[in-house]
Amino acid sequence: MKKKGLVLPERWRGLPLLVLSSFLFATMALFARMLSGRLSVGQVVCGRFAVGLVFLGAYYPLMGKRPRFGRPGLWALRGIFGGVSVCFYFFCIEQLAVGPAVLLNACWPIFGSILGFFFLKERVSGHLLGGLIAATAGAGLVIWGTSLEMPALSFGLGAGAGLLSAVFSGAAVVALRALRNDTDPATVFLSFCIFGLLFGLPFALADWRPLMPGTALILVGVGLASALAQLVFTYAMGYVTTALGGVGSLLTPAFSWALGALVLAEPVAPLALLGAGVCVGGVLWGTGILGRLLVGGLGAPGPGRPGR
Repeated sequence: MKKKGLVLPERWRGLPLLVLSSFLFATMALFARMLSGRLSVGQVVCGRFAVGLVFLGAYYPLMGKRPRFGRPGLWALRGIFGGVSVCFYFFCIEQLAVGPAVLLNACWPIFGSILGFFFLKERVSGHLLGGLIAATAGAGLVIWGTSLEMPALSFGLGAGAGLLSAVFSGAAVVALRALRNDTDPATVFLSFCIFGLLFGLPFALADWRPLMPGTALILVGVGLASALAQLVFTYAMGYVTTALGGVGSLLTPAFSWALGALVLAEPVAPLALLGAGVCVGGVLWGTGILGRLLVGGLGAPGPGRPGR
């Protein structure tokens, strides 16, 4: 891709999409937090994936496409890991404020990078390693600052669920990354929706609460934001490595923290402000944007596109 004489790396196709998906994921978390206490975690999980299935039901006929299953076993694993992760994630959101909940889940790049190294032979080095460490440290500062204002028991349960969601998210993203060589984004998302709905349904039926018009509208917002975010993220992962995708996705906590403070008036600690800045700085450094801006060039080669 050429523009005004500059050769832009392939990964630049994925980076803007990662930023957009991060904002959409943060919006989904905000809506989920708004449903805390009004609907059970199982209902929110089922609502998210049910809307996703409706979305796909309209997407395929409109685009004139059909699901394309490259490797059914890996396709199923992506949905299983993702479904378990979302159950833990939404429980964490219910226990904590939006900012710290999303930040705990955002630790998935650590686990994803480790799994990506062993299963996909992806390397983590140079700017990417430094950015991953800095962004994760920034996320930790936000967690630390916000936790000072949370009850110990709620924070303990929520933090445990958040970390488990990060572990399964990392595994799900590695499976997603492997699938993107021969499976389109919509088919990958279909696995997520099917298995996520299956995991959430028992919890929804065990703790069913009345669904009012207002809560139903917010629940649809959860599903739509999730569907759009997941499709954009899945497409972006066709251009970047697991670790690079993880660094870019660490913008989600910054967006979530800002939305929680602005919309829900959730407390903002000074450490959270510092952590958000470190997080964004880590993203810029890890993706190579900051370094290229400092030296005045954008033409360095990036990782090749592994497939769409």
